[in-house]
Amino acid sequence: MKRALLLVLLSCGQPTISKLPQPQIEPEKSVQINAPGASVDVEQSLVPGYVTVVDFWMESCGACHVVGGMLAVGVAKEAKILIRKVDILDPFTPVADAYDIGALPHYRVYDKHGKMRYLLVGNDCVKAPEIAKQLAAEP
Repeated sequence: MKRALLLVLLSCGQPTISKLPQPQIEPEKSVQINAPGASVDVEQSLVPGYVTVVDFWMESCGACHVVGGMLAVGVAKEAKILIRKVDILDPFTPVADAYDIGALPHYRVYDKHGKMRYLLVGNDCVKAPEIAKQLAAEP
């Protein structure tokens, strides 16, 4: 009996790593992607399959903190929406110039394919959670 069981086990073979399911690593929901004022390539922070809201902000902007908090709460339970934050430090830094940041808050919303679909400035940024949810529902 032991010998038969051993033969059955040996004939089954060893599972290979490629056959085992690979764990899915979820990206962090909200990440600061630059040092304050430092240049950054926003598109490098996009994750395929996820809607990404890029939040350009600076510490002294009170509205940035308020609207940024509303964004975080608005998308907190949405699995396929990410927030990437860019600290412009002040309006005269290379990163502010590179992304033409003239007023804050300033959001860029990218779809799951990495295409920028919305540019929101000022009060329009309040709409970002709903816009991101609509994009996340698209195929």
